[in-house]
Amino acid sequence: MVTTRTRDYGSGDDEDEIGEHRNASVREEKLADKRNRWAALLREKLYLTVINEVLEEELGKYTNNRVFNEANLMLITRECMLILASAPRIFEAAVEGMLALRFTVDQELQAEYEEIRQRADVQPSIYMHLLADEGGVAPSASQYMIIRDIVTRYIDEAEVQLASLVDNISPPYVALRDTSAGYRKYLCTARRSPRRVRVLERFCEGIRKRWEETPPQERDLPLNYPPGECGYAINAPRRLLQHRSRISSNYIMNLVEDICTLGFRDLKLFTHLFRMHQFIIYLIFNPQQVEVAEMFCSGLLQVWVDKGGGFNHYPAGLSNASARRVSEDEWNGHEIYVRENSPLETNIRHQRDTIDDVVLKLHEQAAALLWEVFQELAQYEGSEESESDETENELRRMDMDINM
Repeated sequence: MVTTRTRDYGSGDDEDEIGEHRNASVREEKLADKRNRWAALLREKLYLTVINEVLEEELGKYTNNRVFNEANLMLITRECMLILASAPRIFEAAVEGMLALRFTVDQELQAEYEEIRQRADVQPSIYMHLLADEGGVAPSASQYMIIRDIVTRYIDEAEVQLASLVDNISPPYVALRDTSAGYRKYLCTARRSPRRVRVLERFCEGIRKRWEETPPQERDLPLNYPPGECGYAINAPRRLLQHRSRISSNYIMNLVEDICTLGFRDLKLFTHLFRMHQFIIYLIFNPQQVEVAEMFCSGLLQVWVDKGGGFNHYPAGLSNASARRVSEDEWNGHEIYVRENSPLETNIRHQRDTIDDVVLKLHEQAAALLWEVFQELAQYEGSEESESDETENELRRMDMDINM
């Protein structure tokens, strides 16, 4: 007989046991608070603040990387600006944490997505998965903790019956004798992988952290930001089909989806079936964006295992060799399409015309960097003239002062 041994994660009674450290003098910003704040800043089109914060978190994850380093900060910032300026409503809904929910009822969003999906057959893009039920509703923090408990037991070699149930939700199916011998479909490559075990332990700790961050009275409410996964593809519709078929896919995401099916169908732990909802959220339109887009979107959407935000664990922006197959003429066509079908030019002009307030808050080196960024972005402003000549002159002066 398989027991579930799940706790009641809806109350606050387990806070001390779970590891609530009330006396900590310095706390990291909660995931939900950070995403709320970033979403509000982007609604006000305050791109640079968000970009700086995302890059501060993400760039430190890379060492000796040819793209993600301080020397390329201007290039990276430029591409992040272009991403935000050209983002479709699908992307904005993802940032707001409402994509899966709104997509079920918003016909305009559905129509926009269909055009993006068709375009992604020929244009490189960023896709994402979101864990939600059939209505687009995310699991609660308490339900996410139940998933964590099952993952923890799945790792345990003594938990043969439960592991066998999990490993036989989807093909390839696993014989009980193999499970009894310690085999786990999502932990083994040639043999049991210590690295995968460590990553899943980080994933479980991230879920625990997110549960702790959630106020007790909200732990039975749907998470404001569904757990997600983010990736790059030269052909996203084809790549998403591979994920659905579990081909070269994310093993954490697949394990969680199987656990959700088991918890709903067999163990009766959930009243709704949670599954991965697939979306293409951004069309890449120049080769410099390829590495940057996956890194920036993963950071902006906070989909990393360590913080309970999702299922990403492999460094973003490193698996994109397929972009080299895109010709210069094809890239030119992609840029024309985006310029004609997105608010790119309008948003870049807005950024330049409102730069005054930003410059006043920057030290000279940062202002000089911003000047370089906007020099690079000038080609995306279209035919209308900028209103910020005075600010441009001030940036020039700062740039001259620094380089004298």
